[in-house]
Amino acid sequence: MEATTPARHELPPEAQLMNMAMGFIVSQAVAVSARLKIADLVSEGPKTPAELAAATETHEPSLFRLLRALASLGIMRKGDDGRFSNTALGDLMRSDHPQSMQAAFHMMGDAEHWSSHGNMQQSVKTGEIAFDYTFGMPVFPYFGQHPEAARVFDRSMTSFSAAVAHSVSSSYDFSSAGTIADVAGGHGILLAKILQKYPESRGILFDQPQVVEGNVFGVEGVSDRTETVGGDFFKSIPVVADLYLMKFILHDWNDEQCVEILKNLAKSAPSGSRLLIVETLIEEDDNQPSLSKIMDLNMLVMTGGRERTASEYAALFERSGFELTDVHLTQPLQIIEAVRV
Repeated sequence: MEATTPARHELPPEAQLMNMAMGFIVSQAVAVSARLKIADLVSEGPKTPAELAAATETHEPSLFRLLRALASLGIMRKGDDGRFSNTALGDLMRSDHPQSMQAAFHMMGDAEHWSSHGNMQQSVKTGEIAFDYTFGMPVFPYFGQHPEAARVFDRSMTSFSAAVAHSVSSSYDFSSAGTIADVAGGHGILLAKILQKYPESRGILFDQPQVVEGNVFGVEGVSDRTETVGGDFFKSIPVVADLYLMKFILHDWNDEQCVEILKNLAKSAPSGSRLLIVETLIEEDDNQPSLSKIMDLNMLVMTGGRERTASEYAALFERSGFELTDVHLTQPLQIIEAVRV
């Protein structure tokens, strides 16, 4: 009789807890697979471990053990002929997938995240940012001195945006916004996807000058309706629009820094203009399981920022010239909507 793995809810408590504690191994397995671009290699057809080992210059028996583990997680599938292929989950790790997460998973297993989370206890005991403790400086100045890490980070943020772009553009009506500005929008993939769906709208991408230079507007076919503005949102945000986007921005910063950013935006934002904060929203029920509470630990360790509840966002808006008007419970991220008063 073929052995089967019990469903998670059937596992005894100690086994469930062990699965959680060993999650760091799963993280590295996924990250290594992303770095080796295994999903790309099997995208045109299943491959044997020997073929994949030759293509990735790895040790075949050890690579097989990685592939087997990924198959057990539902990321890959081993066929009767011993060849491995992608599942629907594995397809998301292809670099050419429209919602590719390859760069994000690469980043999560790199030294910057890995070593910092190894020092999470330092943050819990002292409130200090574990990244600063580990690397001797805050994360964004660090990226300024380490261009390869910065490149991986930028690609990762682009992949996050691509992954959520369909959800955001489908769950919110942008039709009344003649001009949409993406504040700290990286390479502009989220803005580009929205503009593709709303051909009457124009877009403005605001970020650091060296970041906006790498925008994807030409590739995405919206360059005739977009412009870029370089700057520092802690100094000013000289952008006038009907609607402003901020995805994965405010969670990087503490409350005082968020108020500073929002006040700078309020100086340019016309009265009645809308602001959409795209983040993982923490539920008011602290016992409710959610990704947002895990992401909150990531911000504790990496930046000193935090994920927030709707009421906490409302308090930030009240201090900076905005008013919370709605919360859109989309997945995997949520949309917190405010208006410039």
